[in-house]
Amino acid sequence: RRMHGRAGAPSIFVDSRRSTLLGSFLCCSSDELKRASRAQLRKSRLLTAQSDDPIAETFAQKKRRQLASGELYEDPEFPAEAHSLFPNPDAAGDKSLEDFEWKRPREISLTPKFINKSMSRFDIRQGELKDCWLLAAVASLSMHRRLLERVVPSDQGFDRDYCGMFRFRFWQFGEWREVVIDDRLPTKNDRLCFMRSQEENEFWSALLEKAYAKLNGSYQALGGGNQAESMEDLTGGLCESFDLSQPPGDLLQILFQASRSHSMMGCCIEGASQQQSVLPNKLITGHAYSITDVQNVTMLDGSRQCLVRLRNPWGNEYEWAGDWGDHSPTWDRVGPAEKQRLGVEVGDDGEFWMAYEDFAREFTRLEVCRLSPEAMYDDSGASVDPRKRKRHWEMSLETGEWVANISAGGCRNFIASFHTNPQFRVEIPAPDDHQAAAQGETKLGTIIVGLMQKGVRREAGGGHFKSIGYCIYSLTSREAESGTLDQLFFRTHRFVAKSIFADLREVCSRHRLPPGYYVIIPSTFAPNEEAQFILRIFSEKPNRAETMDTCSCISCGHETGLALVAGRQSVLHAVVEQPTDQLYKAFIKFAGPPRKINARQLQQVLNVTYSKEIKSFQGFSLDTARSLLALVDVDMSGSMAYEEFKQLWGQVRQLRKVFKEFDPGSTGYFDAFKLREALKLGGLSVSNKVYHAVAVRFTDRDKGLVGFEDFVLLCTRLQIAFESFNAMPKCDEQGSVGMVNHDNYLEQAIYS
Repeated sequence: RRMHGRAGAPSIFVDSRRSTLLGSFLCCSSDELKRASRAQLRKSRLLTAQSDDPIAETFAQKKRRQLASGELYEDPEFPAEAHSLFPNPDAAGDKSLEDFEWKRPREISLTPKFINKSMSRFDIRQGELKDCWLLAAVASLSMHRRLLERVVPSDQGFDRDYCGMFRFRFWQFGEWREVVIDDRLPTKNDRLCFMRSQEENEFWSALLEKAYAKLNGSYQALGGGNQAESMEDLTGGLCESFDLSQPPGDLLQILFQASRSHSMMGCCIEGASQQQSVLPNKLITGHAYSITDVQNVTMLDGSRQCLVRLRNPWGNEYEWAGDWGDHSPTWDRVGPAEKQRLGVEVGDDGEFWMAYEDFAREFTRLEVCRLSPEAMYDDSGASVDPRKRKRHWEMSLETGEWVANISAGGCRNFIASFHTNPQFRVEIPAPDDHQAAAQGETKLGTIIVGLMQKGVRREAGGGHFKSIGYCIYSLTSREAESGTLDQLFFRTHRFVAKSIFADLREVCSRHRLPPGYYVIIPSTFAPNEEAQFILRIFSEKPNRAETMDTCSCISCGHETGLALVAGRQSVLHAVVEQPTDQLYKAFIKFAGPPRKINARQLQQVLNVTYSKEIKSFQGFSLDTARSLLALVDVDMSGSMAYEEFKQLWGQVRQLRKVFKEFDPGSTGYFDAFKLREALKLGGLSVSNKVYHAVAVRFTDRDKGLVGFEDFVLLCTRLQIAFESFNAMPKCDEQGSVGMVNHDNYLEQAIYS
């Protein structure tokens, strides 16, 4: 889906206040918005930046310091050097990096302007960089003045208080960030190389592109992407993608609905390769277009035709050459007044009209960025009736990470590891308010799920998106409270909804489900692919989403055992020992006259036994033997008598039996994805946080395996940590509750 990346943290200030899109949404008609007072609009956190914004103050302070220095600002984090352009020189193609010269607008134009009169979609022209996916989104954004002013603060320029420093705002993974840059731009022969405005003395678009390049690590990182990415980064909205080769039945309604709700839209023709090519009708494959309007036109004979207006970000003569194009005779069938209403203009500016039927046939992908999620749900396509009760949408945002051999279990095709993926519980408490259902039918609630992978573009040389998606399963109230779900659950339950898996930054789908509890399992398609992600869940009612987790605990004395773990009975309640006389003889052989053995002697007796039982086992280390001894060495003497040895021997035999459940061939190893089940079978339950520390510390990350010694040592240290924490006083001398967190204590004890 990509139409056509240098790492390092940019000078980015994080807006701790989330956009309105990240909280409740208020749906109102365009007429209502027009009637809203300017004071109310200024209060909108989505559309404007308030003057008391702490980010703005931080920028102002930085700018004052720069002005006081008397020098023009030079950004040390995104310098005017080759690696800011193409950190991977091979990606530069036939461009010689020596040909680029960095210049400030005052060196390019005698009368530079940040904004010349106003910002318009016609201001934007594409340069040498293949970032049409960004330009198309900027062109669409320019049609929404208040949204554009949030991204491009207009109180900047080259006159008063100029110091070579500019700022822009972008939405990134759940928060608005401000990016500060200097105004040195790549040029050749005194002309801008990349994005530029139609008027040569206007520079807001070129500087915006530079800020976005800094955010993503380099200009090279922008050389190929999906229009949905840039639309979301410019608005904080939620994008939904439609495959026009298999269009939804209500495609026309979707277009009208999106246009009326001021959603941003883009489209493309996906080619067989990433190379752009011009078709006979002058449309271009592998190229992003903005959709700037959808209208019904009334012709002179009274008939009506639906038209779609599009813009090529090249801003030149490459426009649709069919019916309703700039020079098409079909316009002769439309009167002057109707043309004026539509704003029809003929010129080589990249903008053109085409019939809806031609649009649906020629283009293969439609991207719709909803500025509020309720726009996705209006089945009638009409404006919301202001007399009706307004509907609010709620959003929850969860973060997570896929870590190889720990929480990157792959899709459901890999059922043995699928359950290790992060799990997020969500409740749909009630059906949608506006929904009508026939008698006997279950009313449904809508959730809109967006799964987004983070930080790929900042990878050196430009990263590649992994194929991601999610599945949704229904839960009973008991299952919803039972903690993380194991492999057995997913083997015996079928998903109720799912997304596609695609190599996009975000996959997004909407689902209508009966009220109740559900679990969302986000994953990469293949196991062991690592990435960070955010999961956005929208619903009309508060959805109470949260990570499914397990309480860290130990089955005291192992007397209760556990019910079933992936079909296995817990074995820890059954003590397994060698015959007493043989065990005693082994003890005496190593203990000698004192009738006690130390850690080194314990190491010897264990290794004699287990080196014979397990094929590749190299023996326990002295450190492991010391940890085992500590389990029973209550008086801290450094040695143990026969009764303590007998107790310890029984526990090690139990752990050996647990291990063998997952290593039936006695190879000495089992798959790291099975570690949590093995711990649970051993009577040890740990939270997600503790389990991550456990897996990192005690698994072979390169091979994805858990060895027998590591498993014994892990279980030993967990038991000691549990017992140590339980022995700690929970109140101080004044009776105040202690501040030590259980999981924090276990995490530190295990990882050290």
